[in-house]
Amino acid sequence: MRLAHAADIHLGHRQYDLSQRESDVRLAFEHFLKKTREHDVTAILIPGDLFDSRDVSPKTLKRAESLLADVEVPVLVSPGNHDQSMSTRRELTWLQYLNDSGLVTLLSGTPRDEPAFVRTDLAEPRQGGGGFVDIESDGETVRCFGVPYRGAYIDTDLPKVADGIRAVEEREGPADTTVLLAHFGVDDAVPDLGATVKRAWLTPIEERVDYLALGHIHKQYETGTVGRNPGSLEALDIQEGRWDEAHGYYVFDTEDGTAEHRLSHRRPYHTMSFDVSDYRTFEDLRVEFAAALDDERPSVERTCEREIHCDGNGNRRAPVVNVRFVGTLLLDHGSFDVEALRDLAADRLDAIHVQPTNNTERKAIAELLGDVERDEAFDADGTVNTDVLQERVFTTIAGESRYSAETEAVARTLDELEGLVTNEGEGVSEVADYLGERRRELFPDGAAESGDEPAGADVETGDGAETGETASDDAASEGRTSQQTLDARGSE
Repeated sequence: MRLAHAADIHLGHRQYDLSQRESDVRLAFEHFLKKTREHDVTAILIPGDLFDSRDVSPKTLKRAESLLADVEVPVLVSPGNHDQSMSTRRELTWLQYLNDSGLVTLLSGTPRDEPAFVRTDLAEPRQGGGGFVDIESDGETVRCFGVPYRGAYIDTDLPKVADGIRAVEEREGPADTTVLLAHFGVDDAVPDLGATVKRAWLTPIEERVDYLALGHIHKQYETGTVGRNPGSLEALDIQEGRWDEAHGYYVFDTEDGTAEHRLSHRRPYHTMSFDVSDYRTFEDLRVEFAAALDDERPSVERTCEREIHCDGNGNRRAPVVNVRFVGTLLLDHGSFDVEALRDLAADRLDAIHVQPTNNTERKAIAELLGDVERDEAFDADGTVNTDVLQERVFTTIAGESRYSAETEAVARTLDELEGLVTNEGEGVSEVADYLGERRRELFPDGAAESGDEPAGADVETGDGAETGETASDDAASEGRTSQQTLDARGSE
């Protein structure tokens, strides 16, 4: 028999507060259900996040019920993190409601209980959901288990899940094919997406199941011999929009054990970059940006013309466009009118929405950071890494002061001073004591650089040596200067 596997449907998701984007999510699910009829599947597997929120709106619930009522094969669902709350247990979730209404079969085994998996039935699902169900067709039995999203607890749950499956096999006898629905990511497959399960933890599961139907990560991947994650049907944010071939569903053939990934129908996404460097007036930048949009349009149209991005009648759908502004910005912040550029892009590219991403660098900050690697100097969202900037500010101040003979040590002292004030809330006297002690450590003879007065000469106090208080005042002044520099940089 064939099983269709989709995940992370997120019915009700409303990106950019656009009603069209909410409709896109529903249409992607509707198209998937239509395809399952063409594939002649025996059942549908959805391991988590059928809904975008556990607080489902009446409109979203009504549409879900309408779509599911037309499905002629069993729809097996396990709970995802968006379908339930980890902190508070409700008497009835919407998945349990759909299960009790006969529209889905909820599989939500609890590995921490005994027994971990209790049987449910396709014709009359167990009230509130069960742990496993047998699907029988032409003398073949496919046994499907399901577990809820468990977050960080999944590492201790997985061995118990394997033990629970083994207990059912001993009690009920083996099935021809065993399937597990679960909602978690695997770190070796998608290490940059915050996955929670280490690859080695799946070993006991792989010994018990023939197909591991995964959800949670919205990007398609395969892991081990049995793990399959189809990716969400619709891209739900800009990053997901860039995963061009990684959204869809699987068709699993139990006879030969093959699983084929199929692309889903979704709204077209397009990402373009524009370098803002060298433009000294906004008008010059705007004119060149308009020309860049005209050059980009053929590429946008090729994306929109793909069959998977067209509507049900094969017509073009307006794209979501991400414009990444990069380079060194010479204009002041107030002159860089991102909203005007967004409107221009929406008009030139016939986009349903344009989402700008400002990854530009301010000229002053770029000069300050100098040769620091961009990956180190800027966070993933394009904002300046303030820790790196602060380190460079302190190093610059120390190197250009009378204390340049110990630049690195003085820069560290300024950094520690900032921590004492902002993180530990130390007062003036404590800071002065600390600075006096550090100066005596670094400059025991009282000389900060070759041009200083020799030890023992009258310096301000007239009594033979500069006092710790005067040293503290100097260093405190350096600290104030560093903070003022940071404040100025941050306001640009």
